[in-house]
Amino acid sequence: MQPAAEIPADNLDFAWDRPETAESLHRRLATRTGAEWLRTAAWLMREARVEQVWEFLTLRQVADSFPQLSPMLGHRRPVWEHLLRCAHELGRL
Repeated sequence: MQPAAEIPADNLDFAWDRPETAESLHRRLATRTGAEWLRTAAWLMREARVEQVWEFLTLRQVADSFPQLSPMLGHRRPVWEHLLRCAHELGRL
């Protein structure tokens, strides 16, 4: 069994299961592509509050990737479906 990772003092409040700061998450989302980016974005959309997600992702990124993200969102999928539907109705997309 590996030792538990050190949790930094500025760990994101929704990253309860891993060491993750805003800086490290921004870096991961900027450098990962394909399936790795989708897994990271889906984790963020599942664990963070909606207003926190916008600190890391744009509405356009979420909308464009939603067909691939949707299966990974679990019980949060209806929330994101509703938000994207509203964004379309309001002309934001």
